[in-house]
Amino acid sequence: MTLFWVTLVPFALLFVLLVFLRRPAYEAAPLAWLATLLIGLFVWQLPGTVVATSLANAGVVFLEVMLIITVALLMLNVLIRTGHLDTIQCAIARVSDDRRVLAMLLGWGLVGFVEGIAGFGTPAVLAAPLLVYFGLPPLKAVAIALIGNSTAVPFGAAGTPVVIGFSGLGLSEDTIGQAVFQTAAIHGTLGVFITVFIAWVATLGEEKGRFREFIPFAVFSGLAFGLPYFLVAWLVGPELPAIIGGVTAMALIAWAAHRGWLLPVRGGREAAEPVDKRGVLRGLVPFFVMAVALILSRTVGPLREWLAGVEIGFAGLPGVSPDQTLQPLFTPYFYFLLALITAMFLFRVDRATLGGAAVATWQRVRIAAIVLVFIISLTQLLLISADNGAGLPSMPQVLGQGLAELLGGGFVLFSAFVGALGSFMTGSATVSNLLFTGLQVDTAEALALALPSILALQLIGAGVGNMISLQNIAMAAGAAGLEAREGQVIRETIIPVLVVCTSAGLLMLVW
Repeated sequence: MTLFWVTLVPFALLFVLLVFLRRPAYEAAPLAWLATLLIGLFVWQLPGTVVATSLANAGVVFLEVMLIITVALLMLNVLIRTGHLDTIQCAIARVSDDRRVLAMLLGWGLVGFVEGIAGFGTPAVLAAPLLVYFGLPPLKAVAIALIGNSTAVPFGAAGTPVVIGFSGLGLSEDTIGQAVFQTAAIHGTLGVFITVFIAWVATLGEEKGRFREFIPFAVFSGLAFGLPYFLVAWLVGPELPAIIGGVTAMALIAWAAHRGWLLPVRGGREAAEPVDKRGVLRGLVPFFVMAVALILSRTVGPLREWLAGVEIGFAGLPGVSPDQTLQPLFTPYFYFLLALITAMFLFRVDRATLGGAAVATWQRVRIAAIVLVFIISLTQLLLISADNGAGLPSMPQVLGQGLAELLGGGFVLFSAFVGALGSFMTGSATVSNLLFTGLQVDTAEALALALPSILALQLIGAGVGNMISLQNIAMAAGAAGLEAREGQVIRETIIPVLVVCTSAGLLMLVW
C-alpha cells in the first residue's frame, strides 16, 4: 500500500493547489508533472528513453487536442464575425430566452449528441463558448458543459468506450450486453439528477425560487434524453444511445420550451423580433455538414474503417519512437475543419475577417495550451510507466489495485470510483476502461461479484469522471475564455461525480 500512497501524491498536489489554495492550473499542472516525473525516476526507475517516449507521445496528443480546440473556436469566431451566430441566437431566442432552458438545450441535449458522434472532449469545447455567447457567465458555461457531458460518455464516439475499452479481455457478448443494459438503466435514471444539478448551477447567485420553479422542466429534460438512451442501448447496443438520446432531447426541449410547457408563466414578455429564416438556415449549414459527416464516419462500417486507417506516424530519436499516431480523417478536428471551410466559402470570408477570428482564437487558447502540455505529459508518463526498471506495475494499476484493497468487501459500492479515477487521470473514458476493466474483472471474480454489474459501474464511473479531468476542464475553459479558475470548476463538478458514483453503487447493491 506504500506505493499506492506515493502514487497519489501528484493528484493530491493538484487537488490541494487548485481547490484549497485556489492556484491557477498553469501553476499547478507543471508541479504535478514534476512530482510524477520524480516518482517515476526514483521509485519506478523509469529509463530515460521511457521518459523521452512519454514526452514524444505527449507531443502528438497535445497537437491533436490543440487542433480540436483551435479549429472549433476558429469556426465559431468566423460565424461570430460574419454575423451568422447572431442570427442563430435570435432563432434560439424565439424558442426561449431563458438561460436555464439554454443550459438544457445546449449543455445537455447538444452535448449528449456531440459526445455520441465525436467524443474526445469535443462536446464541452463546442458547447461552453456557445453558452457564453448566448449569455451565461464563463464559469457557469464551462461547469454546465462538463457536467452535461457525463451520461452520454459511456456510449460516446459511437460506443468507443465499450467497443474498444472492453476489447482484449475475452468478455462474452452476453456479458457486455448485460453491462450495457445496466449502464443505460442506471445512468439514464441518474441523468435526471444531472439535469437538476445543471439547473442549480445555472441559477447560482440568483433568487432561490428560480431554481425550484425550474425543477419540473429539468426533470423533463433528463427524461427526454434518458428514456431513448436506455431503449436504444437495450434494443440496439452501445453505438447509438448517446446520438439518439441527444437528438431526441434537443427536439423535445425546444418543443416544450417554445410552448412554455412546465415553465413558469412570465408576464410582459416582449414579442421576439422576426427571424430571417434563410439566414438561420445558412448559419446552420456548417453545423449540418459537420454533424452529417461525423455520423456517417462513425456509423457506416466501410467508411469508418477507411477513414480510421489513414494514419500519420512520427519518427523519433534512436530508441525513442512515439506510440501515438494522428488519424487526420477520423479525429474531430477534421470535421470542424470541414465546417470551417464550408463557412468560409458559403459566407465569402475575406482575409481580414479570418485574421481577426484567428487572433481572437489565439487569445482564448494560449493559457489552455500551457495547462494541457503538462497535464498530457503527466498522463502519458502514467500510461507508459509499466516499462520500468523496478519491476512494478504501471502507476495507474497501482492506484487501482490500492483502491480495490482499501474497499475490500465494499467494492461494489465504490467500484464506480475506480472508473472515475481513470477518467480523472487520463481525460478519457475509453482509456479508463482499457486501464481498469481487467482489474475490475479480476476483483469481481475474486469476490464472486456479478461481472456485468461491475463492468456497468466501471462505465458509469468512467463517464462522470470526465467532468473532473483537468485535461477536459482546460479544453473547455480555453474555449470559453475562462482563465485561472479551474479549481472553482472542480468544486462544482466534483459534487455530481460523488453523487452519481455513490448512487450507482447503492442501486447496484439492490439490482
